[in-house]
Amino acid sequence: MAQKNKKVHALQSPELAGGAGFTFEDAVGAFYLTALLEEGYAPGIESRIVCRVTLQQRNFGEPLDDVIVDFHDSSNQEARLSLQVKSGLTVSAAKSNTDFREIIRDCWLTYQKPEFRKNADRYGAAVGSIAKDKARALRSLCEFARESVTTSHFEARFAKGGNASVSLKALRKDIIKLLTAAKTSGPSEQEVHEFLAHFVLIEFDFLHSGAAHPAEAMNRLRECLVTDQAGQAPLLWMTLCRMVRESAGKSGEYDRIRLVREISRVVHLRGALSLRDDFEKITALAHTWAADIQNDVGGAHLDRTALAATLEKSIEESRFTQIIGLPGSGKSVLLRQRVDADLGRGPVMFLKSDRLEGKSWASFASANGLSGASLTRLLVEIGAIGSKTQPFQGD
Repeated sequence: MAQKNKKVHALQSPELAGGAGFTFEDAVGAFYLTALLEEGYAPGIESRIVCRVTLQQRNFGEPLDDVIVDFHDSSNQEARLSLQVKSGLTVSAAKSNTDFREIIRDCWLTYQKPEFRKNADRYGAAVGSIAKDKARALRSLCEFARESVTTSHFEARFAKGGNASVSLKALRKDIIKLLTAAKTSGPSEQEVHEFLAHFVLIEFDFLHSGAAHPAEAMNRLRECLVTDQAGQAPLLWMTLCRMVRESAGKSGEYDRIRLVREISRVVHLRGALSLRDDFEKITALAHTWAADIQNDVGGAHLDRTALAATLEKSIEESRFTQIIGLPGSGKSVLLRQRVDADLGRGPVMFLKSDRLEGKSWASFASANGLSGASLTRLLVEIGAIGSKTQPFQGD
């Protein structure tokens, strides 16, 4: 108990609150992993939830390689956010300003990719420190582009009598200058309009005591943890930052399945919100089917402690365990005893040969009112929030 209290005290240290020990890029990646874990929304693309996060993908044909985030909506329409991450950024066309010049160049290359989805995908920069007036001007310029359906309407903003300010006109000229440097010829008016309409600037507040975004991430992570582990949100945040750092050097990618597998070794999760109905139905089926196995004779019941211990040891050492014995020796009773114990910890995927319907998981799921989630995804989630053992009773 003393060791546990010491650990909790360490998680509340100023070093963790201030972000010591990891970089700004680590924190940005971890923020999007937080959204992936909670099946939530994240800055950059509206009305879609995060479904995949990849890191350092330049060797895989991505000009903006620091953090790439894939989103999808309720109808599985996808969109991609490609970000270059800079702890500090100056917005100008100066030749010495290589950071901004490279961001504009790489955004242009992303916009030019054949698979780029116009009016869905986004690209841009995630920054920590940037002059407020420049950030406001860049955002306003891009919002003007998104609000103009036609290029002629966008260009009218910058004509005499248009509603663009002097600072916006100057910034637009700088962007055109940088785009011209990135092309063999100057961009057309339509290209400038479309380029700006897909550009986003995202500001994050990390790496100092009192920073806002680590606290926001930890509050979101609390909702992903079981109630008695809610206090482990700071530990989970630091774990995500470490995972980003280690994966970035290997051009790593995360979907929810990989993420859940890795962090379930550290904390106890609540499970995907989108699968809560499935968990309830699977648990109800397991209770019903386990109850079909009679575990008493005239009201008398044997705990079979020794056999239960042997089964537990076998499960820990092996990926597959088969209970064998003569008819009436108690094989099914031992199995039920294990299922009942696991149900006390969370959902259990318990299958019985005489209750299987259809010839595939899809038909079985449909017959039992489950969603269209894949079996792999369900098993990974159940293993993270309940029992990693999935029992089956055959003939």
